[in-house]
Amino acid sequence: MDRSHTAARTVVVDDTTDTFDLKALVSACIHLARRGGAIITEEHEKGQLDAHNKKVTGDTRAISEMAANEVLTVADGRAQDAIITSLRGMFPNLRIVGEEDDELVPGNEQPSTWSDVSLIDHPFDVPSHLNESLTAADVCLWVDPLDGTKEFVMGNLANVSVLIGIALRDRPVAGVILQPFVGSDGGDVTYGAIDVGVFHNRERVDIETKCPSDTIIVMSGKHENDGGRLSVAVGRLDPTPQVLSLNACGNKMLRVILGEASAHLQGPGASRWDTCAGEALLMA
Repeated sequence: MDRSHTAARTVVVDDTTDTFDLKALVSACIHLARRGGAIITEEHEKGQLDAHNKKVTGDTRAISEMAANEVLTVADGRAQDAIITSLRGMFPNLRIVGEEDDELVPGNEQPSTWSDVSLIDHPFDVPSHLNESLTAADVCLWVDPLDGTKEFVMGNLANVSVLIGIALRDRPVAGVILQPFVGSDGGDVTYGAIDVGVFHNRERVDIETKCPSDTIIVMSGKHENDGGRLSVAVGRLDPTPQVLSLNACGNKMLRVILGEASAHLQGPGASRWDTCAGEALLMA
């Protein structure tokens, strides 16, 4: 059973309008994040990831020696293909930016249609001022089809996620984070929007009651003791916080969203597709 919604509700969307309904858009993103997650788990089960450096042709280094933003697998391209091709069919006027370049995306995935999508079936009340602001000229979706590709190849599957962020005039307003290897029934999904709230597997997240009593900082392990600005800043805090070393941007931001950490410190190099979904949920 898909825990984000049930299959009993039918989505009806007018794709000729220049304004988007946020509840329908988030519902579609939940479905497509799950579809991307299914592709990722399928490729993992096959065991033929074709992992390589997407920036340097012929790089013979081990994946463990490459930077996180250099690694690409067949799962990245297939997942982006399914997500973006489907979104363009459902929302023809929607601007979408995916992490992977078009030449790295195979283009063989059958697109999902509205008949495959079910509307969120719990209270998800979007303020009218927000819905009315979601015009084709002002909305952009940022898609990271497989956040944590290096972690995926290295077998650290709990760090992997699918990220779909919705930005309004460059400001994140809604997002979906799917962890395909966490939980069951297709993975755990966290989603929400500003002025609406955050939901984890359909249950509202009350951050006020889940926030840790002690200060817990989540950051990349490579920055924890490297003498750089982040490690120096953490070392100057008094009292000294607990540091939770994790990798993959979506995974780290999710720790704060779900109340398992107090703050996330992001080093240089993150892109909008890495942060849009998580930033929206942090502000929701």
